[in-house]
Amino acid sequence: MKMVDVEGLISTCKKYILDDKNSVVIGEPYIPYIPNNWNGVLVLAESQNLSAGNNDYVQSLYNMSQDERIQRLGYSSEFVGVYPWDDGSIKLAVEAALGTNASEVAVSNAVLWSQRGGNDQNVNPDLDLQSLSSELWSEFLSILNPKVIICCGKIAQNVVSKSGWEGDKLMFRLPAKTAMSRVSGMFTEKDLLDRYPEVKEVVDNNPSWLSGGYRQNKIFFACHAVSVTPKYNKAFKTDSQRLAFSV
Repeated sequence: MKMVDVEGLISTCKKYILDDKNSVVIGEPYIPYIPNNWNGVLVLAESQNLSAGNNDYVQSLYNMSQDERIQRLGYSSEFVGVYPWDDGSIKLAVEAALGTNASEVAVSNAVLWSQRGGNDQNVNPDLDLQSLSSELWSEFLSILNPKVIICCGKIAQNVVSKSGWEGDKLMFRLPAKTAMSRVSGMFTEKDLLDRYPEVKEVVDNNPSWLSGGYRQNKIFFACHAVSVTPKYNKAFKTDSQRLAFSV
């Protein structure tokens, strides 16, 4: 179990609060969700979707204090606040690929602010926010010192790379529904689970992670994670395509 200087993370966040309400939905960045029994694995997705379609959640953020917004991930007992983690996609992938318990993993987004485009729809964070997030993550990572970072998607990879992080990292694709659906349907669930027993084991033990739709996508994404993990992470010894490291 890794000890974390949460107050140090909060203080760091407060140096990066943005006053321009026209450029971002919420001015405060936020610290990662870190479980009490953190094993040193840190997962980063892209950014929070704070579009008009999620106005109830956005309003709940407006109603919070500044410190609560900074600690928004995991504030609710029902979800963390990182969608591809909450819907089970990344949980399933991490357990299958690393052989570790998802409940011991820290979670966040790479870009720590969100923007809206036309009709208040969600848009990819611009390069300025990505660059600013890299600066913030540089400070975060010096405090956290994770054992390995899992970057989900190109934006997360770029943010971590530009942060100056020189430790171990894994690169997964972002489990975007549309892109994943184009490929996942080309395979049968049975064939995927037969070929990736690591995924089948986690699926059998955590059926609720596949609820809410896009079941095939989640299974396919987990198979992708198992497939690329040995290729990208030579620092850890592997056994049957599973990472074996002390957490």
